[in-house]
Amino acid sequence: MRFRRRNKISNTAGEMAFDTFNVLFMLSLCFVMLYPFWYVLIYSFNEGRDAALGGIWFWPRQFTVFNYRYVLGNPYISNAYFVTIARSVIGPLVHLVTTAFAAFALSKKELPFRKGIIYYFMVPMFIGGTLVSNYVVMARLGLINNFLIYVLPGAFGFFMMIVIRTFFEQLPEALEESAYIDGAGYVMIFFRITLPLSGPIVATTLFFSAVGHWLDFSTSLIYITRPRLQTLQYILYQIVIANDTAELMRQVNSGVLLDTLGGRATPITSQVLQMTTLVVVTFPLLFVYPFFQKYFIKGVLIGAVKA
Repeated sequence: MRFRRRNKISNTAGEMAFDTFNVLFMLSLCFVMLYPFWYVLIYSFNEGRDAALGGIWFWPRQFTVFNYRYVLGNPYISNAYFVTIARSVIGPLVHLVTTAFAAFALSKKELPFRKGIIYYFMVPMFIGGTLVSNYVVMARLGLINNFLIYVLPGAFGFFMMIVIRTFFEQLPEALEESAYIDGAGYVMIFFRITLPLSGPIVATTLFFSAVGHWLDFSTSLIYITRPRLQTLQYILYQIVIANDTAELMRQVNSGVLLDTLGGRATPITSQVLQMTTLVVVTFPLLFVYPFFQKYFIKGVLIGAVKA
């Protein structure tokens, strides 16, 4: 039995030129988007005095990890790392619990004044307080220079509540009805049935909230004056935006820091310090994102169908 080869459709010269242009254009676009991250990374691994001479484009000229030893070993940054991780864990959990509870209650059509409550929650989206009024409220609540300033103001989000509520409404009602027959109450149904079936929307909420907490610096800028409660993003703001490296380079003399472990003078400059801090603050999100991507894309698409 003979097999005949299928005739391949040959592309014309115009189609081949178009495909080649698309490939080159996409590669160029990827390079333009990824190169800034690569430049910051290689700059942070180069010795400071040598990096100040310029000419570092694709790889470190004098490789060193002392920049990271200095930044991560600095108590100012290590404490900020602890504060940032703590708020990025506690804040999303509190946000998930409060928002999911509200979404679960508002997904029940038998809830009295259901539409009125939704409209009441919607008002702050369009009418918000000023910076001064918000500061006065936080001061009256005793949240100035308090860790809870990172958790309580963002404990509830109306937009995510609508998305979660829409997701809950799409779950089969037969599951809840069978639980009612077995004597389960709303709390047990929420924790035993609704929440376990809402993995995508839970991951979406946690990820979005964690990213917001990790990237926020305005809260520390406005409400925090104690160094032990400042976050990584605020330190990055001081170093890169405000160009204030005095706190981190108080041991530096003329751009040279004594490496006590190596017994030699190791150059470190403000530019290298900026790049290293930028990597330490920003790059963790790049490694976390791929693990949550499939969950939050599915959660947003499903939860926003009828929002």
